[in-house]
Amino acid sequence: MHAFTLMNRTHEVFQFCYNDVTGLFYDQNRIVDPGRAPLGMVSSNGKKVSTKLLAFWWNYRAIPTIREDIDVKLEQLELRAPSQIPFRSWGLSLSDQYWIKPFRSPVQWEDINFFYHGFPSSDAASWLDEVGGRSPDNTTDGELPKRWVCERGRGVLLKAGGRLNQEPYNEAVATALYRRLLPKGEYVPYTLRGVGERAVCACENFVSSTEEYVPAYYVRRLVRHPSPRSDYRRYLDCCANLGVANAEEALAKMIVCDDILGNRDRHWRNFGLVRDVETGACRTAPLFDTGNSLWSKVTSEHLATDDYSFTAKPFHTDASRQLRLVRDWLWFDPSALKGFEDEAADILSANPALAGRVDFVRRAVRWHIDRCVKASHG
Repeated sequence: MHAFTLMNRTHEVFQFCYNDVTGLFYDQNRIVDPGRAPLGMVSSNGKKVSTKLLAFWWNYRAIPTIREDIDVKLEQLELRAPSQIPFRSWGLSLSDQYWIKPFRSPVQWEDINFFYHGFPSSDAASWLDEVGGRSPDNTTDGELPKRWVCERGRGVLLKAGGRLNQEPYNEAVATALYRRLLPKGEYVPYTLRGVGERAVCACENFVSSTEEYVPAYYVRRLVRHPSPRSDYRRYLDCCANLGVANAEEALAKMIVCDDILGNRDRHWRNFGLVRDVETGACRTAPLFDTGNSLWSKVTSEHLATDDYSFTAKPFHTDASRQLRLVRDWLWFDPSALKGFEDEAADILSANPALAGRVDFVRRAVRWHIDRCVKASHG
């Protein structure tokens, strides 16, 4: 059994114990600063830590078991589960300021965090090369291969794709769309590095050394209504309780852009808020992580059809029903989308593996643009 203090930057939050044999967490009944705990982890009266939610939060902080070659890496590290890996680097992340301080340890956040200090950046072929060492790679979620590199003192996330490697190109297409419709700061720009099937996408970290990214999954749990409410309304209520004024407009932009791109994977962890850990002030997070879009998983047989539908997330699986949630179209400029389907096709064409899919994507994007333009006119 090992004792730790959960820290948020330089602030003590609460104490807990961890059994590295059973993988269980235990509350030590000492809460110092409940307001700086991960959202929803401490009871509303600030007196009780949910060890169930602590374990859940920690497990999602770790590399998922479905990441390629993680089983091999665990064997090399002589560990049983990915959730054990972050303990080797104080649980530090580049997505927030949380870390774990061993009992009676003199270590300080200023001396170890990845925002102030560089970290090893491997050029090795293995995406997991730095995992298990002093690296923010220990706390990267998601299925696809990814790793952090340090460039000019800033963290840059590199991410690869699947079998056809369409996902990095999709991120570049999404960036091109966002540049047309959204102001800077409302999206994370991605760039392509490399060519063809070996290309990766790169983006700079979008949180500063005083901020944390809060996935919508945790935001929506803040308000528990006695009567059923839609996920959409419930999430907006939670944002309002946190003082986020423009949440509905931000969701409108997300829904419309996801519709144009056919994004099938806008789950509750890749949109949300950014919270200042010193002041508690919250703002909407910029749009990011749109790689699972542009019909990247449709079969070769599907490419010969005129079926441009997709299964949507997070509010409705029916994309047309989700689009009807949008009430504010004042930000939407249809003229900015002229020729976008051709720009998208040009970006995808740089990957030879996608040659048989580009024309379908061009037609699908045009169809969804027309649908959004029609919806904007009421």
